[in-house]
Amino acid sequence: MTYARSYATHRKPKKAVTFRRSSNKRKIDNLHFRQNSYHNKLRLWQKLKTLFFGTCFTLCAGSLLAGFSLILVTGYQYLLTVPYFCIKSPDAIKIEGQVLSSPAAVLQEMHLQPGTSLLTVQPYKIEKALLQQHWIEQAELNRIWPDHVHIKIKEHQPLALVKLAQKLYLMDTRGILFKVMEPHDPHDFPVITGLKVEHFQRSDGIMTPLLAKVFDFLELLKEKNNPLNMATISEIDVDSERGITIYPSELNLGVSIGFQGHSQKLANLQKVLPQLKQSGDLANVEKIDLNFPQRVLVSKKNIN
Repeated sequence: MTYARSYATHRKPKKAVTFRRSSNKRKIDNLHFRQNSYHNKLRLWQKLKTLFFGTCFTLCAGSLLAGFSLILVTGYQYLLTVPYFCIKSPDAIKIEGQVLSSPAAVLQEMHLQPGTSLLTVQPYKIEKALLQQHWIEQAELNRIWPDHVHIKIKEHQPLALVKLAQKLYLMDTRGILFKVMEPHDPHDFPVITGLKVEHFQRSDGIMTPLLAKVFDFLELLKEKNNPLNMATISEIDVDSERGITIYPSELNLGVSIGFQGHSQKLANLQKVLPQLKQSGDLANVEKIDLNFPQRVLVSKKNIN
C-alpha cells in the first residue's frame, strides 16, 4: 500500500525590514578658532588713519572758510568807508509826493544823510519807519548807485471828518480813519456823525454796508454839475434806520434824503428852496424831508 506524504506549502511571510532614522544626532561641540591678531591690528590701523585724515580735512576746511569769511568782512568794512558810495549832498536824496507829511525827520533818525554810505542803507527799515507817520500811506525807497537815493511817498487823501467819542478823525478816500485831527491839519471837510467804530471795521477789505452807502452819497457830491458839493455841506448825519440827513452850510436847517435816490431828491430840493426864499418862510424852516416820492415835507421851527 502506497502512502503519499503531504508537505505543507504554506510558509510564514517574512517580516519586512524597515530602517528608521534616529533623531538622536550626534552633537558637535562649538568649535573655537584661533583669531588672527594680524588682521585685527590692520583694521585698527585703517580706522585710525581714516579718523586722522578726516580730522585734518575738517580742520583745513574750517581754516579756509574762516579765512575767506575774514577777507569778506574786512573787504566789506573797507567798502563802507569808500567815498565813492557815500551820499555827497542833500540834493542826492530826492523825495517825491511829500505834501503834508514830514519824512525829513524820519530820515534823520535813520541816519540817511550826506556822508552815509549807500551800502549801509536798509530800504525796508526806512520804509517801515516812514509808515509810522500818520499822513504817509505808502513809502518806497530806491538806491540809485553809486550815491543817490529816491524816496516815493503816497499820502492819505482826506475826504471828510468823522466824529467818534467826542473826537474828530480824518477819513481818507478809502474810508480809513488815519489820524486824529490836530489844529494844524486841513479841516475844510464835511463832518460825518452818527457812525460808530464798528462801522469802520472791515472784513476781507470790504466796507460795512452802512459806510458804503455814505460813500455812495459822497461820490455824488463830487460831481461838478451838482449844486450841493463837499464844500457846501457842513455836516452829514447818518442813522441806520432813517438814513442820511445833510446840513448845508448856507442853510440853518437839516435835509433828510434817506439812503436811495439821492440825485432826484437833491434836484427836488433845488426846486423847493427858491419857493421858500420867495415866500420868506425859509428862515423859519427847521427840517426838509425829501423821502416822499410825490411831495416835500417841510417842518417849521417852534416859535414861542
